[in-house]
Amino acid sequence: MKDFPITIGFDDARFDLKSHSKTTDLIGIVCQGVRMVSMVKKEITIDGSDATEVLIELAKRNEKHIQFILTDTITFGGFNIIDLDEIYRRINKPIVAITERKVDLKAVKKAIVKNFPNRYKGKLQNIVNAGNLYETFVETAGGISKIYFHSKGIQFSEVESLLKKVCVDSKMPEPVRLAHIIGYAL
Repeated sequence: MKDFPITIGFDDARFDLKSHSKTTDLIGIVCQGVRMVSMVKKEITIDGSDATEVLIELAKRNEKHIQFILTDTITFGGFNIIDLDEIYRRINKPIVAITERKVDLKAVKKAIVKNFPNRYKGKLQNIVNAGNLYETFVETAGGISKIYFHSKGIQFSEVESLLKKVCVDSKMPEPVRLAHIIGYAL
């Protein structure tokens, strides 16, 4: 793996479920190592099912350059759940979905079935497609932190190596951290 891998990190913009807005932005930040190179964004539907397609579209804008796709979890805009299998199959780039804490899968499934009685099957299938949730540790300027991740197209040891290169001040990879900061500002 190169010293300064080119990654694209995704997170959603801030949104309020009580507002009348039905959309929020999905933001992608391209970094070489930890240096920001460019940004892409496009609206997704809150609690919808378009995040996978939008993420693929945004990643393909930089497909020739990016080596890895990183996301802040597998959910954007509420319960707009991405399909890691579909993204990996169509872009053919390793993808890592990172989360700061272990997920209570039973509670998530219950909430999805309750809130989406006519659309829960596809959302639950995307969770299944994410595969196992792995645990690892990241050393940053602030110390050692535990994180969890799903991945496609990349070995566990390669994920650890990648995280060492793109996590500096935070346990979240720099492109994901920047997408989060920009999304919060929007």
